[in-house]
Amino acid sequence: MWTNWSSLEKIQELSLLLGIFLISILAIHYMAKNRSITLLSIIGFVLAALLNLLGLMIIGSMFTITITEVFRIVPLLTSILLVSNLGILVGFYIHKKHKKGFEIEKIRVEYFADTVKQTIFLLLLGSSIFLFLTPQTQAILVVCILSCVGSIWCIYWISKYLLK
Repeated sequence: MWTNWSSLEKIQELSLLLGIFLISILAIHYMAKNRSITLLSIIGFVLAALLNLLGLMIIGSMFTITITEVFRIVPLLTSILLVSNLGILVGFYIHKKHKKGFEIEKIRVEYFADTVKQTIFLLLLGSSIFLFLTPQTQAILVVCILSCVGSIWCIYWISKYLLK
């Protein structure tokens, strides 16, 4: 899968993704000050990474192409979209946690609505540009959108058990 990548490119990619992960998790932990939300965020990043890896492996075998530098954008875009989704959750939590009658279930309801909106946005965005791309770029777009949508919905479903 990494055939055409130099050691420097591998280190750069892993450093970039690890940096996004660490900075995001530290920021979420610092702002929310809630272990459950931090754990949920870590699980979300791990799921997104696994879905990205699985998607790239499937594409690599389906199209019999090597994973080139163009594919480097998939984990980066997924991470950015995942951070925006987690930012919504953390923002709701920070805004509502000091209010009278605070219930975490209200946060989950608002998070659900925004997760639906982000999913619809990603699907519409992907479908609007899908026809204008080469098959390789279409595959990249599909992996990116599916891994992001899959991970944000997994975060929502796991939040039922972690956020109580």
